[in-house]
Amino acid sequence: MTHPPRYTPLTNLPLPGFEGEILERYATDTGTHWLAGLQTELQSNDSDLLYRQRNRVYRLDDPLDSAVSVCIKAFKQPDALRSTIYRRTGSKAQRAHAYSAHLYARGADVAEPIGYMERWEGNRLVESYLITRYIADSTDLYSEMTYLLRERPYAEDFIFLLRFTADAIRTMHNSGFLHGDLGPQNILMQRTGPADWANPAFIDLNRGKLTPNPTLRQRARDMERMKIPSHFRHIFFHLYFEDNGIPAEFQRWANRYHNRFLLHQRSRKWRHPVRTLKRWLKTAPQEQRLAVSTGQPSPRNSWLWDAKSGQPSVMLQVKDRKRERSKADLWPMATSVLKAAWPVYRRYQALRKTAYQTPVAMNQRLGVCVEIDEHVERQLEQLTQTPGLPVFVRLYFHLSQPQHDESKPSTSPWLTQASEAIRRLHEAGHEVSIGLVQSREAVLQPERWEAFMADALALVHSYIHCVEIGHAVNRVKWGFWNLEEMNRLWQGTADLKARYPNLVFLGPAVNDFEFQYYPPLLEAAGTPVDALSNHLYVDRRGAPENEQNGFSTLEKCLLAKAMAGHYQKQGFYITEVNWPLQGTGEYSPLAGAYQPKGKRESALHVSEADSAAYMVRYALIALCSGTTERIWWWRLAHPGFGLIDTLNGWRERPGWPALVHFHRMMVNETFQGREEKDGVIWWHFERFSLVYSLTQGQITLSDDIIRATDLAGQPKPEQPGDTLTIDGNPLYLHKPHPHKDRTE
Repeated sequence: MTHPPRYTPLTNLPLPGFEGEILERYATDTGTHWLAGLQTELQSNDSDLLYRQRNRVYRLDDPLDSAVSVCIKAFKQPDALRSTIYRRTGSKAQRAHAYSAHLYARGADVAEPIGYMERWEGNRLVESYLITRYIADSTDLYSEMTYLLRERPYAEDFIFLLRFTADAIRTMHNSGFLHGDLGPQNILMQRTGPADWANPAFIDLNRGKLTPNPTLRQRARDMERMKIPSHFRHIFFHLYFEDNGIPAEFQRWANRYHNRFLLHQRSRKWRHPVRTLKRWLKTAPQEQRLAVSTGQPSPRNSWLWDAKSGQPSVMLQVKDRKRERSKADLWPMATSVLKAAWPVYRRYQALRKTAYQTPVAMNQRLGVCVEIDEHVERQLEQLTQTPGLPVFVRLYFHLSQPQHDESKPSTSPWLTQASEAIRRLHEAGHEVSIGLVQSREAVLQPERWEAFMADALALVHSYIHCVEIGHAVNRVKWGFWNLEEMNRLWQGTADLKARYPNLVFLGPAVNDFEFQYYPPLLEAAGTPVDALSNHLYVDRRGAPENEQNGFSTLEKCLLAKAMAGHYQKQGFYITEVNWPLQGTGEYSPLAGAYQPKGKRESALHVSEADSAAYMVRYALIALCSGTTERIWWWRLAHPGFGLIDTLNGWRERPGWPALVHFHRMMVNETFQGREEKDGVIWWHFERFSLVYSLTQGQITLSDDIIRATDLAGQPKPEQPGDTLTIDGNPLYLHKPHPHKDRTE
């Protein structure tokens, strides 16, 4: 705690009729003369008006030092009743000054309190001013959230801003003060870098209350007005409690008070019908309202990229997402699904009978996704181990756009770097495909999205095989709220298809087993869609053989193939799949951009060894069934789910040698059939068989097996006639071949 500032009562100065107090250093002839002419100066044309709504805020030169400024808040004259109350309880200026002095003396974050000054006529308050130090280049929390969402849409920066704010609020509360009007517009700060802030300051303190050791309930109530997108509001509370768990009592009261506040806001037009009617009719000329804040960011249009998990961050909690989603989609979706249901079902049943019954060429069916990031050179080097491996590269709208700077060229440095990497992959012999990935800004500004697609394909069209338009169109976090917005993504694609007829255009890129989106989206997109694509996870329920509503990976792929056939498309592609890995913390795709201390990891995570086994089993099911044209594993290098862990160095996980061995074994290979014997599943190819068991089984190596290799290609010691115990890890049983073994 610092020494409290020393003030001089205005009644001790030659200022007849005025009450209040001022810092001692202003109690001079110069300071007194300045205070006496304050009203006249504020009314002059030269006054610097910063804010005009109910009250007015001005910036003036400091009378003692013209190099700095003071901030004057001139309160609106209250009516007679309020004046009488203020005589007993203290005016807004008096209370705000007292609270500011309290906080300032305790090292909390407020502008230096210089004083307050007011004039009374009997019991009627006529003039009232609050005087503080002016914070140069200040902005508020609303403005900074909006700035990040528009200019730097990165979850890490957003969380850093919230942490900065939470630390300041916690310090204020711990000093024994509750604000009473703690909205983001009343939290000022200075931006000192692209994503750095300093000098937080709380304003509008007059509703506050001195409360030693505020309770959890009182703290929750004081933060009821903190309008932050709801998922990040939850993160904000974790930050307030210094990354520890949110106390249950606090969370209960926080939810109750915040819901009450939102209801109060939404009911304003009903609570003030006359004011609302005047605003609608504009019966009297309205004085222009002036505000410092840029206003609240729209929760619906908020979009942040979480670089740690390689995806957009969830912005809103489930109940808020449901409230924002339009019910208008239900009817067109239902009618489209019903129209397609019977013919798709017939195709599905026919495909079930032929699954695993037809030979399938396996060469270059399973590939990997490569990310254009700081590890791109290392990834290209790694891929020299797998000549011809199909590669999928995502091109991101949000990384390829000069944010709000029309003077910059449309082709960004990042897109140029990506196109160069794609060229090198193509020249190295890889079949390269790309995904064009949108942000919320792309959905809101379709002309910029169309320009991005045109720029990207102009650079890479001669090096690629497939192009996926859009990403996870059925997920709000990827930027879509309704079918109309999803359809908008395909505008202009017909022209691109005509310009590049040799490319296979994939879409609509639905995420997970939500195939009900296909019929309405395919009807709207029409002929530019050549083939269906999906990011087909197993609903994160464990093994790929597990069922979701009666559908395992096999049935899902069969249904997707049936839909592709019904809409006369060229097949079905899986452009993303992986399993979240144990122990990956904030890098897990399930982390949601933030992990508090001690949070228990989701049971949906699997071990690195299981992920490798699941990858091969998933590929066998989807590819050998004849339903799927390509699968790309997401992704080659990433701490949370990559085949290579990049967090501390460059570590190959079990999935990488498993992919390398699978790729080498499948060169010019053909699937011949599948069978189950004694609890063991056999996948037969020309030169080998793959075996594994979903429970545990045993096999005896026959004489026609020349050797056995594990998932990574390492030889097993067993010989023909030996008994092997088979588990969920696929085992390669090699057969003799008249030519040299192609794995050597």
